[in-house]
Amino acid sequence: MNGSSMAAPWAAAGFPPAVLFCTVRESLTHPNTPGSFAAPRVPGAASLQPRRPPMLDRIHAQWPNLLALAHTPTEEARAQLASSLVDLFFAEDINLNAREETLVNELLQSLLGASSHTARQELARQFAGCLRLPHTTALSLAREPLDVARPLLINSEVLTDEDLIHLASEQGRDHAEAIAQRAAISEAVADALVVTGDLGVMQMVVENLGAHLSERAIDILVEASRLTATLHRPLLTRPEMTASKASLLYWWVSQDLRRYTLQKFGLSSGQLDETLRQSIDDLLRDHAVERQDDTAMAAVANWLEERRAITPRLLPQLLRLGYFRLFLIVLSRLSHLPMPIIESVVEEPGGRMLAALCRSMNLDKANFISLFLLARGARPDDHIVHPRELSQALVAWDRLRPSEAYDMVASWHENLKTLRHTKREKNDEETETSPTPSTQH
Repeated sequence: MNGSSMAAPWAAAGFPPAVLFCTVRESLTHPNTPGSFAAPRVPGAASLQPRRPPMLDRIHAQWPNLLALAHTPTEEARAQLASSLVDLFFAEDINLNAREETLVNELLQSLLGASSHTARQELARQFAGCLRLPHTTALSLAREPLDVARPLLINSEVLTDEDLIHLASEQGRDHAEAIAQRAAISEAVADALVVTGDLGVMQMVVENLGAHLSERAIDILVEASRLTATLHRPLLTRPEMTASKASLLYWWVSQDLRRYTLQKFGLSSGQLDETLRQSIDDLLRDHAVERQDDTAMAAVANWLEERRAITPRLLPQLLRLGYFRLFLIVLSRLSHLPMPIIESVVEEPGGRMLAALCRSMNLDKANFISLFLLARGARPDDHIVHPRELSQALVAWDRLRPSEAYDMVASWHENLKTLRHTKREKNDEETETSPTPSTQH
C-alpha cells in the first residue's frame, strides 16, 4: 500500500492511522520486501489542508523509524516497535476509531507473540501505566507468568474488576498477591481475594488501606484469624471493624491487643462473656476428633489458661459438650492436684470426694449436683446415674461441713507432698547404692 492509493481527504491530512497499521503489518508479514521509509505524500495535499493535526505530525516524524523496525525481523526490533506504537497511538490526545483500534490491537498481539519472555517483561513494565492500552493486550499480558504480569496486575487501570476477579481465582496465588497490592481495591475484588483462603493473600488485603472490605470479607477474615496471629493487629485497626466483629476476635488475640480492643470498641462484660463461650465452643469443635487425646486437650487447656478462661463456670460447659478428658485436665489445674487424684475424685462412687473438692472451690450445691451428674454421664463406660448414687452424693454434701472439706483437700495436697518426698528419697537411695561400673585397664 502506498500514498497514491489513498482517497483525497485522507491524503490531504497526510495519511490516516489505518494506513500506517496496514503498512506496518505488511512489512511484518514480508520483512524483506523493499519499502520506502519516507511518509507517503500526495501532490497538492498541502494546498488542500495546510495544517495537519498534531497526531499526524508525530506519525510523519516517527514513520521512518517505525517502518525500519517493522522491516527488522529481530525480537528486539519487535519489542521496540510495540512500545513505539503504544507511545504514539495511545496518548491522551489521540482519538482512534473502532477499525483503527482493532488494527493496532492486532499488531500488538502479533508483536507480543513474536517477542521473547524478556521482551514481554519490559513491554509489560512500560504498558502498566498506559491508560489507553487496548484491553485485550492488557488482559493477555496479565495472564502471563507473574514476572511478566506483575506490573499490570498492580498498576494497570485498564483491567476491570471482572478481569481482576477472574485472574485472582484462575491464575493462582502469585497473581492474587500482586492484585492485593493495588492502590485501590473494590469490595468485589477484595471478596474474591479473601475467598481464595490463602492466608498470605488475606494478610496483604487486610494490610492494604486502599482495599474496601465488605461485611462478608470481614467475617471471613475474623474466622481465618483463629489460624494465624498475623491477621490480628491489621484487622482490628481496619475502619470497617465494628464492636460486634471485634468482640468475636477478642479472645483469639494477645493480651496487649485485648487491651487495645477494649479501649477502641468499649466492649461490655456481657459481650465478652458471650464471645468467650462462643470462642470456646469454636475451639472445641476444631478439636472434636482429639477429645480423648490428653496431649491435644492439654494444648486446649493452655489456650484457655493464657486467656484466664479456666474458671469453675467452665467445667459444666466442657461436660455438656462431651469433653470429659479436658474437664479432668481443667479441674486438675483449678485444684492444683495431679490427674491421678482428680480421676479418683471424679470416679469415687459415693461422691463424697467430689463434694469436698467442690466445697473447697466455693461451689454451691446446685453446681455440685450439675457436675456430679454430668461427670457420671460423660464417662466413657457409664452414661446412667442410678437414683441411689445421686441420693448418696446429696447426703455426702449435706453432711460435709466446709471446714471438713478444706481439711480433706488439704490432706490430699499433703499426702501428695509426702509421696513426692518419699519417691525422691527412694530415688536418692537407689542412686547411692547402685554399683559403680568397673573400668578395665
